[in-house]
Amino acid sequence: MSDDAIKNFANDVLKLMPDILREFFKRQTKEIAQGNISLPQILTLDLLKARGSMRMGELAKYLSVSMAAATGIADRLVRSGFVSRAGSNQDRRIVNISITTKGKKVAQEFNRARQKTIIEVFGALSGTDRDKYLELLNKIHKHIKRT
Repeated sequence: MSDDAIKNFANDVLKLMPDILREFFKRQTKEIAQGNISLPQILTLDLLKARGSMRMGELAKYLSVSMAAATGIADRLVRSGFVSRAGSNQDRRIVNISITTKGKKVAQEFNRARQKTIIEVFGALSGTDRDKYLELLNKIHKHIKRT
């Protein structure tokens, strides 16, 4: 792809993505719509739902934020009762966070809402178009994981 072609592609994507992302987020759970939970908090709950618990440093790396920002995200989740925090007996510098039952329920609600949105939005496409889209997403995902 030539430099001009990739720049034009980037400009087209830049025009489309804000509306697409806004619409996806708008259709999500009540908590996000009401501003009770942020996207980084949902990403944290999704990760913790899969892993159970993790160190704060791992969370900061996963979210690509500073330790202070990760701590702020975790603090809000702890205050909401979605996550619990525990220190390490061996090393006081290590702090682990774990998802609570309440946090698992919120993550499940969000995932159900996300699935419903995907069905609504992508239901307008043919099966062939959805297959192509999924193929492209998988290629992008592999590329991102390599870099």
